[in-house]
Amino acid sequence: MEIGHLNVMQNWHKDLTDQQMWQGEIDLAISADRLGFDSLWCVEHHFEDYGLCPDNIQYLTYLASHTKNAKLVPGAVILPWNDPLRVAEKMSMLEYYAPGRVKLGIGRGLARREYNGFRVPMEEARGRFEEGARLVLDALENGYMESDTELFKQPRVDIRPRPLRSYRDDLYGVAMSEDSSGSAAVLGANMMTFIQ
Repeated sequence: MEIGHLNVMQNWHKDLTDQQMWQGEIDLAISADRLGFDSLWCVEHHFEDYGLCPDNIQYLTYLASHTKNAKLVPGAVILPWNDPLRVAEKMSMLEYYAPGRVKLGIGRGLARREYNGFRVPMEEARGRFEEGARLVLDALENGYMESDTELFKQPRVDIRPRPLRSYRDDLYGVAMSEDSSGSAAVLGANMMTFIQ
């Protein structure tokens, strides 16, 4: 059995400033590594107190230099809200900061307010997730990204720094619906779910 720590980054009660809340979350994650937790995870959410981490890969990059043993896992990168090329680049960089300690978590996202904030139609969510996942995984395996589809027009570009490895065996997919469970299975991802 493995035990992980998930940073949720919530500030509901307003008795802390955002900076105090963030420092508390950072301290918890660093302590979890020192106490022998197997992995450190962080959600991606935007625009309100429900979750104050708009870039979980950036957060894990910070933790990479302050931890020694725990795996670092975005839990999860919400692909419809992110450019697949930037996700591949950031994941490639994260592996350089923590070689052998990185896994990839991806999700579709369900909050209409976040879709509206990013000007992404929710009707495109499934397609953006499925195509984005394929593009990111292929790029981290092949070292380049290229696409000419209705959703993603990407001329071929190299991923630099070059990816150190594939994430197909270290992939987690959020599965909060039957559709998402099916997508995780198709990708060969370990399913991750949250009790709410």
